[in-house]
Amino acid sequence: MRKALDGVVMRYGGVDILVLVAAVFMAADTTGRNTDEQWRKTLDTNIMGTVIPVDEVTQIITAQGTQGSVVLISSANAVVAKKGSLPYDVSKAAVAHLIRELAVTYAPHVRVNGVAPASVVEGSLMFPRDRVISSLAKYSLPYDESETTEELRSRLAQFYASRTLLKQPVTPAAIAEAAYIMASPRTRLTTGQTLAVDAGLPEAFLR
Repeated sequence: MRKALDGVVMRYGGVDILVLVAAVFMAADTTGRNTDEQWRKTLDTNIMGTVIPVDEVTQIITAQGTQGSVVLISSANAVVAKKGSLPYDVSKAAVAHLIRELAVTYAPHVRVNGVAPASVVEGSLMFPRDRVISSLAKYSLPYDESETTEELRSRLAQFYASRTLLKQPVTPAAIAEAAYIMASPRTRLTTGQTLAVDAGLPEAFLR
C-alpha cells in the first residue's frame, strides 16, 4: 500500500482523496455455511483492507499539512440481517462503524464518510454466473440455464429493484456520483456519515 501511494505522490505531487471500494464476497455452500478460511479471507480483505489504506493515506495527508477526504463503500447489508451472506454482512457492518471511528481518529485534517449501496449487479465481479443462479434459486425466481449470464444478471437486478421504493436498480454510476459528492467540498462540513444509495430499501432504514 505504501509503495502504491509513494508512486501516486511522485506522479501527482500528493494525495487528497481516497475512495475505497475493494471487497470480496465468499458464497456459502448449499447448506448455508461458510468455511473458516472464507471467514478469514472476508474479514481480512474487507476490514483490514480498509484500515490499512486509510491509515497510510492519512499519514501522507497529515505530513502534507493539507485537508483530505476519505470515502468508504459500505453496504445496505451492514444493517440488513439475512441468510446466505453472513461473513460479508458482518464485515460491512464493521466498515459502517469504522466510518465513525476513523472520522473521530483523523479529525480535523481528514474527513471520513461512507456510501452504502444496495446490491449492485451491473458490472460487478461479485456476481459471477454461479452466484446469480444461486440467488435466483434462493428467491424462487424462474430462469433458464440457456440464458446468457447478462440476461440472468438483468433478471436478478430487476428483482432487487422491485424490492425498493423507487423500483430502480442501483448502478455503478449512481455509486460513483454519491462518492464524488461525499469526497468533494460540497460536503466539507460532513464527517462520520454514511449516504445510502439503495433506491429506498425499507429494511435498511436505520432504527
